Amino acid sequence: MLLGPAWTRLPGVATRRRRRGADHLVTGTNDEPSQAADAPRLRVMHVITHLDMGGAENVALGLIDALRDRVDFSLFAVLRQLPLSKVGQDMAERLARWHVPFRFGTERGFKSGGVVFAARSLAHAVAEQRPDLIHVHTEIPELTLAVAGLISRRVRRTPLLRTVHNSELWIAWGGIGRWVTQRLAKADAVAVSRNAANADAAIVTRGRRPLADVIYNGVSPPVASPIGREEGPVRLLFAGRLVHQKGADLLPAILRQAHARTTRRDVVVTIAGSGAMRDSVAQGLEEGLAGWDVRMTAPIERLSERLQEYDAVLLPSRFEGFALLPLEVLMAGIALVTTDAPGLDEAIPADYPFKAAVDDVAGIGAQLAKVIDDPATARVTAARYGADIARSFSPEAMASAYLARYRSRGNTGAE
Repeated sequence: MLLGPAWTRLPGVATRRRRRGADHLVTGTNDEPSQAADAPRLRVMHVITHLDMGGAENVALGLIDALRDRVDFSLFAVLRQLPLSKVGQDMAERLARWHVPFRFGTERGFKSGGVVFAARSLAHAVAEQRPDLIHVHTEIPELTLAVAGLISRRVRRTPLLRTVHNSELWIAWGGIGRWVTQRLAKADAVAVSRNAANADAAIVTRGRRPLADVIYNGVSPPVASPIGREEGPVRLLFAGRLVHQKGADLLPAILRQAHARTTRRDVVVTIAGSGAMRDSVAQGLEEGLAGWDVRMTAPIERLSERLQEYDAVLLPSRFEGFALLPLEVLMAGIALVTTDAPGLDEAIPADYPFKAAVDDVAGIGAQLAKVIDDPATARVTAARYGADIARSFSPEAMASAYLARYRSRGNTGAE
């Protein structure tokens, strides 16, 4: 498969399609807007950061999968990573299998002019695909879109839907964030949580913007692993980007706390992820964990299908836009050790026992030690929450709510 700057597609699949002939909380409904059988199909372009691990990327691909029989999708990934990770390869293969054209923006870093190259590529993509609606996810894609709007009338005039995925926005980029949000102020906006909606509303623009409605991300019950849980040691997993948001810098200290509180030494810890803190985390894991088998690996593709291989998942996040992986973990009946961080507090039940305050290394370590001492009981406890979570975060409800947004699009393009 060609993974170049041009549209990536299966042989023989056309990349240009021709047009044929309130409540603050929105959880979705099965009552979709009616559409005549001969009505033209909407063309929607998703704009995401990259083809790789990420909640926003999973939402975009989930919507494409759920609605591709009713909507003609294309996808633009701002950053092109070579080689693609296994997660990215899996995403690319799914898009190709679904006959969804996708294009990359730039291989350059944003600080070396990559945003300009990506914006020009996005402008070309919009001119080629002529979407009826652009659906943009997170800050890097929003910045790219705002710059593309400076050079392309078509980009400016194409109706826009923003999904706010994080509860802390434009970290260290406050001035740029205000400019981008002003440029895109006329867009329709939804958020994945109340905390994310409030964070977006806190960005000051010249005119008042309505508070973004909340559409909770859908979470599918994980498919049972064909491998399953092996007999033997207790198996712990951290899976996520090795960055401040995910509490990656706390991992060595949390594990040392748990190690000191339990007598078990038959413990295998897998830290699956990549990011700026990888080297410092690896260095921190070199001491204080005698007897434990600690491994650092690349991100795990299709992780939800492999959760049953583990006894517990550790996620010491400081904030989240939406708690996708934690919900998948509980729906799989796996013990989750986590925090009451913004974004998580809307998803994890208030009475869930294995959590502690944000940055509370001792508290998180103590909860982890409890799980290590009796993983079977911890799994039984976690499994009690799965059924209620599955009803509350239905993928069908999410897809229905977004389809209604797509079909009710108006003159909501960028400035």
